Amino acid sequence: MESIGYFVFTFILVYVLYYFLSVRKAKRNSKKVPVEAEYLILLYKLDTKNFNYKKFVNTVAIVGSFDIALVATIVFHIDGFLWELLFGFILLIPVIGVSFMLLGKYYKNLVEENVLEKERELEEKERLKKEKKNKKKSTSKKKNKGD
Repeated sequence: MESIGYFVFTFILVYVLYYFLSVRKAKRNSKKVPVEAEYLILLYKLDTKNFNYKKFVNTVAIVGSFDIALVATIVFHIDGFLWELLFGFILLIPVIGVSFMLLGKYYKNLVEENVLEKERELEEKERLKKEKKNKKKSTSKKKNKGD
């Protein structure tokens, strides 16, 4: 039970720091973009116009906070300061790598789905326009035949 409390406390503390230092100041075309968000955007070639940017930066902060809290909770049970540092660094890199890889793939799929959905909507609009034109042509031909 003590570990869960430590995890929650660490998670909230790190998230609050993330929020005040980067999330609150983050804007789409600003120089104050969090490094983690910029890394994901560049690595996965994400177009920020296809999703809510504030929500994206907030999600990055949550994932980063979770990673740090998880590693801190695991390291908390190790005796000896040097061992804690060693295991902390050894665990932190793969945990961050895996979690940001999953987050990047999630947003990459989200962007692809949004692009495909927009393409389908455009195709549907074009199809409806063609049908409308065809109806107008067929009704005008019927009127001409009736004259």
